[in-house]
Amino acid sequence: MKTRGLQLKEKQFLKHLLPKLQPDNWLIRKKLPTEWHLEHKVTGTKKVVPLRSA
Repeated sequence: MKTRGLQLKEKQFLKHLLPKLQPDNWLIRKKLPTEWHLEHKVTGTKKVVPLRSA
C-alpha cells in the first residue's frame, strides 16, 4: 500500500488529537473519514487514530 507524509494541516490536527505524538515521524497508510492508519517511518509500528468530532 502506498504511504505518504502528513501535510501541514494534518500534522497540526494530529498534534491536537495526540499531543505526545511527533507527527514528523509518521506516514499515512490509509485515511478514512472516521480514522487514520499511520505507520512510523523508522520502526514500522502501525497505529490507528480515531478522529473525534469537535
